[in-house]
Amino acid sequence: MDLPFREFFEFIKNKRNFLVCCHIHPDGDAIGSTLAIGSALSRMGKQVTMVCTDGVPNVYRFLENSSMILSDYNPSDIDDERLEVLISVDCAEKERIALPAKILGGNLPIINIDHHITNIGFGQLNLIMPDAAATGEVIYRLLSAGGIDLGHEIAVALYTAIATDTGFFRYTNTSWYTMEIAAELVKNYQVDLAKVAEQVHEQKSYNSIRLLGEVLNSIQVGIGGKVAWAILDQRMLMKYPVENEETESYVNYARSIEGVEVSILFKEFRPDEIKLSWRSTTAVDVSKLAANYGGGGHARAAGCNLNGPLEKVVSEILAYVSDFYQQCDTEY
Repeated sequence: MDLPFREFFEFIKNKRNFLVCCHIHPDGDAIGSTLAIGSALSRMGKQVTMVCTDGVPNVYRFLENSSMILSDYNPSDIDDERLEVLISVDCAEKERIALPAKILGGNLPIINIDHHITNIGFGQLNLIMPDAAATGEVIYRLLSAGGIDLGHEIAVALYTAIATDTGFFRYTNTSWYTMEIAAELVKNYQVDLAKVAEQVHEQKSYNSIRLLGEVLNSIQVGIGGKVAWAILDQRMLMKYPVENEETESYVNYARSIEGVEVSILFKEFRPDEIKLSWRSTTAVDVSKLAANYGGGGHARAAGCNLNGPLEKVVSEILAYVSDFYQQCDTEY
């Protein structure tokens, strides 16, 4: 067994009560990984509480036991002597863990399980594997190393985690090993690929489709055709209200334009609070661009948040990206 995995099992061996959580605005990897490690710990006889203060997005509620992930966890319910370990999954920064601040500011030791290259290792024990396509892949390796039988429930959660974070195996983070893991999950645990894909991709709300039309109409291309951006403002969201996760894929449409290397979605989720979603082809590492504004993520998918009027933020970011390309042209 690899040393990091051995350390994990040694760390939890004499612990009984665990709190498992993920990042704010959870995606499929976050929810799938939370359910997988939480269910695995339960199989090992541990007491587990799973929490995500932002709740489980509708699109992932088909996963077994997703209703067990608490969104209204009250810090006053905590018995400090009972809870022994906090396990964070798929979260690159401690501040982005979807838990009440009182818990994050406490003294619970943290096991940090992640695959983001920008994760600095904020846990007492860190299982960070940037070569993994998803945190679900890290957890698969961990549980396999420990000889833990997954069962159908955990297998579906892990497959969903891996499939969603790889764009259903289309993105460049997909490796042969990722495909091998997916095949093992399907072969050994009868994961229904079609059902997972249908639940994730073919259960869109009417408002989501109408809102997508508004976003597509906003797309512009510039910087020599290498950059495309789209706007999702408060007016659109009030006209077609949707849950946050229904907008996560919108940025990919701009990236699919021929010749585009970088796409950006500017989402005004509150006045003067702008969330940027970055996507790229193999030509540009957008995690470095997002990091300039306190964000991060992966080379091909990243995010950051900025405060200020939407028009000002758009102008600032486009000027920054233009300077980036000018510098690249100078260097090469």
